[in-house]
Amino acid sequence: MITLPFQDKDPKMRNFFLQQSRSEYRYNYDLIPPLAISDTVPEAELPKFGWIFQLLQVGAKLIENSISTKEGIARKFRIVLSSNLFRIRMLVKILFSLSDPTNFFTSAGEYILKYLRKGEGVLLEEYNDLFKTIEIPRKDRDFLSDENFVKMRLAGWNPCLIESIDKLPKKLALTDSILRLAKGFKNDSVESCLKEKRMFLVDYKDLSFLENGFQPNGEKFCYAPIAVLAKSKKSNELTLVAIQTGQDSKKFPIFSTGSDYWAWQMAKAVVNSADGNHHELISHLGLTHLVTEPFVIATHRQLSKFHPIFQLLVPHFTGTIFINHLAKTKLIAPNGGVDYLLSGSIQSDVTVTIQNHLKYGFNDLDFPSQLKRRKIYDPKILEYYPYRDDGLLVWNAIQNWVGSYLNLYYPDNSFITKDYELELWAKEIVSELGGRVKNFGEDGNGKITTISYLTKAITQIIFTCSAGHSSVNFPQKELMIYAPEVPLGLYDKAPDSGREYTEKDYFSMLPTLDMASLQLNLGYTLGAIYYTKLGEYKNFEDRKVFSILQKFQKELKEIEQVIEERNKNRYSYTFMLPSKITQSINI
Repeated sequence: MITLPFQDKDPKMRNFFLQQSRSEYRYNYDLIPPLAISDTVPEAELPKFGWIFQLLQVGAKLIENSISTKEGIARKFRIVLSSNLFRIRMLVKILFSLSDPTNFFTSAGEYILKYLRKGEGVLLEEYNDLFKTIEIPRKDRDFLSDENFVKMRLAGWNPCLIESIDKLPKKLALTDSILRLAKGFKNDSVESCLKEKRMFLVDYKDLSFLENGFQPNGEKFCYAPIAVLAKSKKSNELTLVAIQTGQDSKKFPIFSTGSDYWAWQMAKAVVNSADGNHHELISHLGLTHLVTEPFVIATHRQLSKFHPIFQLLVPHFTGTIFINHLAKTKLIAPNGGVDYLLSGSIQSDVTVTIQNHLKYGFNDLDFPSQLKRRKIYDPKILEYYPYRDDGLLVWNAIQNWVGSYLNLYYPDNSFITKDYELELWAKEIVSELGGRVKNFGEDGNGKITTISYLTKAITQIIFTCSAGHSSVNFPQKELMIYAPEVPLGLYDKAPDSGREYTEKDYFSMLPTLDMASLQLNLGYTLGAIYYTKLGEYKNFEDRKVFSILQKFQKELKEIEQVIEERNKNRYSYTFMLPSKITQSINI
């Protein structure tokens, strides 16, 4: 029976289960200090059969693609991969490895590494040849074009950085003469663009603390560039007008469409690389995975399984502790995937993630507030922005659902103040001995007294676990596995001013073929597992919930139709389609 604690006729049984849960869910502050993460992977957090089977299917596709360059082996292996006996054996191995789930991923990773292509890429065809049985992401696009560059800032793998500006930062050496080199800006000025709210920045200042990495193929180069985009007086479409390759205009040159062709392409590669690094370290890991984990732990420790908020939240927490454990022990460890693929040293990568995780508090991170802080909430300022437009539809639907659900159990605010489990939950979330979440609660220190704030907070948690994570996770497969477009590691220096560059110079910046292949394999794995779907709850037994849940599911279907209709008349953006949003951070 789902009840609030002060309504429960058997509080002893309620407390018994809570004490048991507290022994299993414990905080650790030493693995990624000072962040609060789970000390262990409780048994209930281990992956379910459905997730494992999806992983098997993805692994089979990657193995087939990896060995397809050796046709004799590939033909034999395709027969093995299609065998049910092979898949059963693989499943048994996984199940036996679950006492330490990382063992299986370690052995699978080592197997994939055997088939990585060696050498430095000097032709685009060499990178394309890594895609034998897996398609190059949206290969019909001209990924080198300025138009594609702009679209990726608005509907790509990391569309959460662009901001409108009304004042030019002192660190940026943009002049009228540079602006006027862009098409449509011949008689325009920087002052006019700023005054009329036509100028935008994508600023990677958060990467300034990265230090060059060296794993595994020698030095890689880190940059914190600034991309300048603007709308001309005659068009609402954004145009890329300039790129400064670093934060200090005295040290880093600024390039424009009038620059040497290959220097311009190299400058864009610097931005795309920074965008990939920002995506993985901040937008993805820092602001979804690590933001969510303290709430998972606190919910299990302070809310009884009979509590309505426990019932609402737990489906959105499925698999999060497990997948975060893998990330902590494998991906962001020395000689792990992040160390190999990204430009920075693993120590500086972790530092950047932590710094930006701590930069904003919970109340600053809800989806509408982020858009308003970047001054692009209003479509009049930025007309075409699929990430915002589709995301707000999903946010509003989740908020409607959460509000209706909470009203079933909290008829008025007095029920909030009488709910002592909710009070302890909120206090633990902000406590230094608990979740260490900053700026949570109406007073920023864990106080919750109103249904309106509770609705907003729960909406934000669910959105982060579902749409927020899905919108940055699944582009890893759909867009980011192609290293020439998203070079996670740069293997040569950014272009300098006053000289011409060649195609050879451009390719010298790109990842080596083995790292491009590893990027393909890792990105495909992380972006191909769709386990659970937003709105598909299977745990509710209270009949009062059924009608409002059906209403939520209907609203999600209507949003799906709206987005599909929008995609007929724009660059197709699918990462906020409700059918492609998972319930939880489980990959």
